[in-house]
Amino acid sequence: MLQKYYIETFGCTFNEADSRFISQSLDAQSFVKTENPDEADVVIINTCAVRNESELKAIHALEKYSKIAERNGAKILVTGCMVKLNPYKLYNVNRNAIFVTPSLIKEIPKIVSQDKIENRLLIGGSDREYEIIPRYDGKGPYELPIASGCLGSCSFCAVKYTRGTLYSYRPSTLKAAFEEAIKKGAKEIYLTAQDTAVYGLDINTNLIELIEGLIEIEGEYRVRIGMFTPWFAFRISNGLKKIYHNEKVYKFCHVPVQSGDDRILADMQRLHTVKEFKDFIADLRSEHPDIFLATDIIVGYPGEDEEAFENTIKLVKEIEFDKVHVAQYSQRPLTKAASLIQLPDSTKKRRSKELVRICDEITLKKNEKFIGREMKVLVTGKGEKGFLEARAQDYRCVIIKKEDETLIGKFVNVKIEEVTPYYLIARLAS
Repeated sequence: MLQKYYIETFGCTFNEADSRFISQSLDAQSFVKTENPDEADVVIINTCAVRNESELKAIHALEKYSKIAERNGAKILVTGCMVKLNPYKLYNVNRNAIFVTPSLIKEIPKIVSQDKIENRLLIGGSDREYEIIPRYDGKGPYELPIASGCLGSCSFCAVKYTRGTLYSYRPSTLKAAFEEAIKKGAKEIYLTAQDTAVYGLDINTNLIELIEGLIEIEGEYRVRIGMFTPWFAFRISNGLKKIYHNEKVYKFCHVPVQSGDDRILADMQRLHTVKEFKDFIADLRSEHPDIFLATDIIVGYPGEDEEAFENTIKLVKEIEFDKVHVAQYSQRPLTKAASLIQLPDSTKKRRSKELVRICDEITLKKNEKFIGREMKVLVTGKGEKGFLEARAQDYRCVIIKKEDETLIGKFVNVKIEEVTPYYLIARLAS
């Protein structure tokens, strides 16, 4: 009898790609995917450890699914970054679960196929020195991992420990997977990595050369470039400006600044200054004034005083990002910042609330400029209240007041009627 599996994923698009690979590997072993964990013979949780909040979500899921698995006699397997960084937290929840670090996910089909599992703790190294590239299965965006690991040493981040050093995937392999996805009808391709800007440094190529090769493939689709660190992006800024002119590439730039204060950036071991970051953004905007700028900012990092926080606010007001992900600093094991004197949670919460308010005011004002405009968008799925969700050329989210699901995956023209700080609201243009 065929066995069923259920999988739940937390965290980034790279994790989504890993989960897609795990699913396809199990499908090849005659497992069948189910959306109901109560039906599953195997429950898989793919965890994230970027912040304490992410870990709490994974722990809650493990608690919930452990009860279901025990009741139904199912196996439960946990993978993802938390298994590498904080396995004891998970182990204390369920000591009978199977734990597999991200570098060993190729082993998962073999493990869950065994009737008797002797080793339930597969804690491997950090580096993943082989390619994990899922196939496009005809659903939603295609997350295409282009590399694993990073070259940074940020004092607050444990990614170097959980994902290891840089391992770039071969351009020929990526192009073959990309082309297959387009032929199968993919309209959105997300190029994902822990840091896309470092792609190719270990194999004598770079991100720009990769993208230029990919977008040679015929078809009407959109490519989204994943997050990259500023200091590695500086070296390819001319190539980025050129790439963003191509209609197949979203004019979307996700570049985390983390702080607007040079002292804090130095303490974070970020290899850029505020001025260098501002100059990079100004350079991009000199050629693409309408580019969508997304960034990440940590508030409450150890040593961040009121002056440093005010400098961050000043930077946000000056640059006017289109999206800011504000995170309260969270101690990560094995990182330098975890051993520093921590700020009170009340200070983190106050600063987070204030910065979010300022960012919302800025993004609302920017979005209001789109009211009355007509634009071409790609319908990507269902959004709020059953309406359609779409993406503009700059990846800006657009909610279309229409429930016609036959439009999903198609390009349509819309007229913007209302806005919020987070998305535009439109109707189909007549």
